[in-house]
Amino acid sequence: MSRKKTLLGPTTARNVFQNFGYEAGKVIGTGTYSKVYVVTNQMQKKFACKVVRKREAGDSFISKFLPRELKIVGNIKHPNIVQVHQIIDMKHAVYMFMDYCEKGDLLEFIRMHGPFTVEQCKSIFKQVVDAVYYLHNLDVAHRDLKCENVFLTGKNFAKLGDFGFARYCRNKNGDYLMSDTFCGSTAYAAPEILQGQFYHPKKYDIWALGVVLHVMLTATMPFDDANPKQMLKSQLSNSIKRITRFWDECPQKVKELQIALLEADVRKRIDIKGVVEHDCFKQDISKIESST
Repeated sequence: MSRKKTLLGPTTARNVFQNFGYEAGKVIGTGTYSKVYVVTNQMQKKFACKVVRKREAGDSFISKFLPRELKIVGNIKHPNIVQVHQIIDMKHAVYMFMDYCEKGDLLEFIRMHGPFTVEQCKSIFKQVVDAVYYLHNLDVAHRDLKCENVFLTGKNFAKLGDFGFARYCRNKNGDYLMSDTFCGSTAYAAPEILQGQFYHPKKYDIWALGVVLHVMLTATMPFDDANPKQMLKSQLSNSIKRITRFWDECPQKVKELQIALLEADVRKRIDIKGVVEHDCFKQDISKIESST
């Protein structure tokens, strides 16, 4: 990945693209202080470019979150993570050129096509799990895992993106760091976050994976975030155990994984190694043997 710092003054994003050899296309995403464009280089290869407007982002974001994001995306590489290929750091904006995922995000796909079959879900969800496993082994927590941040590039191929809230989980001395910043969306928030507690950022990722899995299987959220107090009460009562009893067509192992991910007691919640090794991802040996 290349990184170029320049102190050019204010200019339009499209002018910047042209100056660095890209042709600007349509806007495919808009945030509070950012936009994502489709751009094409001189070899006719498409990229997504996230443009972060520094003046609108605020001091906290510029001094803490943005430097973290730039450092992390510059040090990670995995087939199921959106790769950042070039960063242009200008006086008034940062431009991040990354993989273009032509099928959009997971939530868009589900809204258009409905829930996945169990086998489709297992295939795509395992790719997201593999990405999180890679990050956690580097002591990086994403902290904004949600369907909107999982992108689809081809048939059943997923990439995890948007590292705006990501952080390292250990300091220079190797000490594990707890988090106290509320990150991400309320609908994906773990109970310890809704309670305003210091939290394990990796265990927050695990909870959010559980919400993603539920949405993929049912096209619905596991908890209603319209009333956070009622949402917390539902989480702490482990209502997900009652809900999964009615999933008649869902294999038991998938139900067990769903319950393990949305475990309200953070001490009992499964870790990413346990998710990767879960029985629900193991092939049926009898079926393999009968087909040979």
